[in-house]
Amino acid sequence: MQSDSSWTGHRFLQETLFRDSHQIEEEPKTRVCGVCEPNQKIILLPDPSEIPLAPVILWDALHDRKSIRVYSSEEIHKWELSILLHYTQGVREKENGSNFRTVPSAGALHPFETRIVVNRVNGLDPGIYRYLPLDHALVKEECHSGDHESVAKICRNPNLVASSAVSFIWTAVPERMIWKFGQRGWRYLFIEAGHICQNLYVVCAGLSLGVCAIGSYNDNDINCILGIDGESEFCIYMASVGRKKE
Repeated sequence: MQSDSSWTGHRFLQETLFRDSHQIEEEPKTRVCGVCEPNQKIILLPDPSEIPLAPVILWDALHDRKSIRVYSSEEIHKWELSILLHYTQGVREKENGSNFRTVPSAGALHPFETRIVVNRVNGLDPGIYRYLPLDHALVKEECHSGDHESVAKICRNPNLVASSAVSFIWTAVPERMIWKFGQRGWRYLFIEAGHICQNLYVVCAGLSLGVCAIGSYNDNDINCILGIDGESEFCIYMASVGRKKE
């Protein structure tokens, strides 16, 4: 007899099998991500193309990549945050209504929103911000439950977020993927979240920053803090970033 966890996993696999018969639906309005609300002020980030970066050997970055769970109390620079955001969800080029980014996505749909919890970033007040990929900018978000410090408390290891300079929260909007790929699109959401976080690891290695992926958190609580319903949009992955402790 299968355990509940095995049954749940098996059912997910069965319900997300590839079906060539899926009829593509009308493209949803929610496909466009990173929309600025009328009452929000856009905070432009330094242009990544104008930031003088030292060359990094890819093989070295991949070799040096590892999870760092303890950070120093130093802040990181806004230009470093700009690089982290650009190489995890930034727009590389635009063509025929699609935007191609620094990470792969089925159909170039990119069904994610990126929010960051800022503790120590030069030039930014502490709080929760949302990334606007098309503008390479931030907008500050209001917490719908608690404050930005509440995010640490809903993680299994609170210190990861509490001690970080900045933490990343990726939320998925299933409709942006499922309209084209049907139930199979649910698999793509989780696969692509991994692509994003792996990029963060490699870029942090190149910048000599510490990073740690976070998968253990209270789903309902983080969705509540962000003001999302957990269905049409839900938290899919997190990661903390900070300067390495000597």
